[in-house]
Amino acid sequence: MTDLLLAEELLLIALDDDSGANHAQVTLDAGLAGAVLLDLVAARAVRVEGDKIDAEPGQRPSHPLLSDALDAIAADSNPRTVEHWVNALPRRLKPFKRRVADGLVDRGVLSPERRKALGVFPTTRYVAADAAPERDVRARLTSALLDGGDAGERTALLVALLAPTDLIRRVVPRERRREAKARATEIADRGPVGEAVDEAIQSVQAAAVASVVAAASASAAAGAGS
Repeated sequence: MTDLLLAEELLLIALDDDSGANHAQVTLDAGLAGAVLLDLVAARAVRVEGDKIDAEPGQRPSHPLLSDALDAIAADSNPRTVEHWVNALPRRLKPFKRRVADGLVDRGVLSPERRKALGVFPTTRYVAADAAPERDVRARLTSALLDGGDAGERTALLVALLAPTDLIRRVVPRERRREAKARATEIADRGPVGEAVDEAIQSVQAAAVASVVAAASASAAAGAGS
């Protein structure tokens, strides 16, 4: 399946196949938002100038999630920072994770299971229904991170999101994580596409990292306080 969004690929890596548990914890929303922005950059539907992002007139992606994200960006009267949108998109496109998951459910890749957290609060988890798409994503990542394979554009963009969301550990064996992280940095620094798009990608990645660190720090502080 070659038409997955980056956010959909990232979600497949983050979710446990059997239980649907989220292994990215507090970093997932920022990672998914970064992935949506990277898809918009790659589609040239937005432009990034410095640390600001704005809609590119006349460009409209066909995917409804990307289209709605573009509308949110375009509706702002002044260009906002990339970091602003990494944090704002999950709120603007609620329920964000479910909207990313819905496309995978529609194509039979994930199956929703409705449960009650603590036996009281209704919640939905997404478990694997068709393992082939995730298997293909993992094979691309393994080739790029461990086997010396050439990372194409899509794989390089996904790799750029794995480290800040702490998901490399979900892709490679424990004993090879340091090697994979070094390779991920090399791929991200090299840049997968043209220079202008590459600069935009670096801005989005930096914003995702900042947002992930802030979310993790806030979570740790809340845990310490309790």
